Amino acid sequence: MASQRLDEWLSEAYDLELPVARSYILQGLVSLNGSPVHQAGRRIRPDRDDIQFRKPADYRNRGTAKIRTALHRLRDCGVEFAEQTCLDIGASHGGFTAALLEQGVGHVYAIDVAYGIFDFDLRRRAEVTVLERKNIKSIETSWFGSDFELCSKPFVVCDVSFLSLRSVVQHLLEFMKRCGKQFQGLFLLKHQFEASERSEAGVIRDSELRFSLEREFQEFVENLGIRVVERIPSALPGRKGNQETFFWLDYSIDLDKTASSPS
Repeated sequence: MASQRLDEWLSEAYDLELPVARSYILQGLVSLNGSPVHQAGRRIRPDRDDIQFRKPADYRNRGTAKIRTALHRLRDCGVEFAEQTCLDIGASHGGFTAALLEQGVGHVYAIDVAYGIFDFDLRRRAEVTVLERKNIKSIETSWFGSDFELCSKPFVVCDVSFLSLRSVVQHLLEFMKRCGKQFQGLFLLKHQFEASERSEAGVIRDSELRFSLEREFQEFVENLGIRVVERIPSALPGRKGNQETFFWLDYSIDLDKTASSPS
């Protein structure tokens, strides 16, 4: 991973406006490898450096706010969250994990390729296992505990950047099939990463293009045997103003058919 400016990294990792990220750095709220850093333009390597952000009292987790409405929608439709085993793919600083814990889930496996950015307080909770420097393309059963092994249908939330959501869904499905598991969950489609060449400075402004990308994604997952239960608009736009959409996906195995099939 190439080096980047600290302010740009903080802005992207915590979904902050760039001036806000810079102000937090100047306030001494960010430490690099154990030492406070005040230079917004400091070059960092997120895959190697230990970066800690001490959130101010006025900090609000936009990730939690983004997904909360969608989770309430599923709950109103009868989805049971109590004691559920969950995967948070692209967990970043833990916004979606926090929202799942609000619903009373049993355990969350927070997966991300980055290191050291997951919220410190969430990290200490017994219901959370942080899997850092882990790429979903390499997902394997050794990452998980007995609760995952015993869970026939984990609940998955996903928020990834800089790659297509299709790739994530495909790798997840292949893994779940190997494990003989079903899954359902909320997958955030960020249109700008499905058609980066057609975005304007990282923003998709054409509503017809957004709808087209959503149709293409739905066709893709349905061809994999995954049902699209509903599309739910994100409660908040992305940092640059992109409108984003949650896909409520459900992959269910016909257990009766599987049991009766010849060996």
